[in-house]
Amino acid sequence: MKKCVLLIVGALLVLAGCNRAQTGSRESDEALEAFNAIVKANLGRKGYHDALKHWGLSLPGGGKFEWTKDTGANNIDFAMVIPAEPFIRAGLDVTRLDGSGYVFQASKTEGGEVLPDLLLHPYNVSDKKESAQGSEDAFRRILKQKNSLVKYHGDLQHYRLFLFNEGETPFEVQWTEKLGLNDADIIFVIPADPLIRAGLDIARLDSGWFFKEAAGDTGMGASPNQLVEVYSLAN
Repeated sequence: MKKCVLLIVGALLVLAGCNRAQTGSRESDEALEAFNAIVKANLGRKGYHDALKHWGLSLPGGGKFEWTKDTGANNIDFAMVIPAEPFIRAGLDVTRLDGSGYVFQASKTEGGEVLPDLLLHPYNVSDKKESAQGSEDAFRRILKQKNSLVKYHGDLQHYRLFLFNEGETPFEVQWTEKLGLNDADIIFVIPADPLIRAGLDIARLDSGWFFKEAAGDTGMGASPNQLVEVYSLAN
C-alpha cells in the first residue's frame, strides 16, 4: 500500500512539473513557442555573436532582432536593429537622438564584415547571471524574468513584446501566432516623434516603413505616432 502511495505521489509531481509554465505564465509560454517556430523555420537567418554573447534573427532589408545569451553579461538583453540610411536620407540628424530611445551606431568593420550605419533600440531586462543552452533557452530565460513584457493580441493573432518601461517611449516587436496565419511574420513598431524632432521628414522616408498616427492603447500606455515595418520571412 505504501509503495502505491509513493508511486501516485511521484506521478503527481511529474505531472505538475510538466504543467508548470516555462516562463511563469501561459501567455508568455505560448509567445515563446510561436517565436521559436519562426526561428526554426528560418534557421538561415539565425546567428550568434560570440563577442557580444547574443543571438540574432536577420530580417529582410538589413534589420535584425537580437536577444542575449546571458542577462548578467550584457546590459542589452533585447535589441531592435534598423538600417539608418533611409532615415538619414530623409533628413534625420543622428546627433540629435540623445534621450530618444534610439542609439546611432556608425558604419564599421566587424569580423571582416562591413556593417552599415544602424539605429538601435536597446532594452535591459535585468543583470541576473544566466547560463543558457542555445537560442531557445536564452529567450525563455529572459521572458521568465519578466513575462509581463509579452501580450497576446487576439484580433490580430499575434504576440507583442514591449521593449520599454513605464513612462518611456513605446517600442514593440510583434510576431505571428502561427506561420502562414498572417501576412506579416515579424513587425517592428517604433516611435516616430523622437525621429521627427531630430529632423526626419516622414514624407521623404522611401523605405518599407509606414506612418501610423497616434490612436488606441498599447496595453502599457497610450499609443503615440509610430512607424511600422512589416517583415515576411517566407522562403
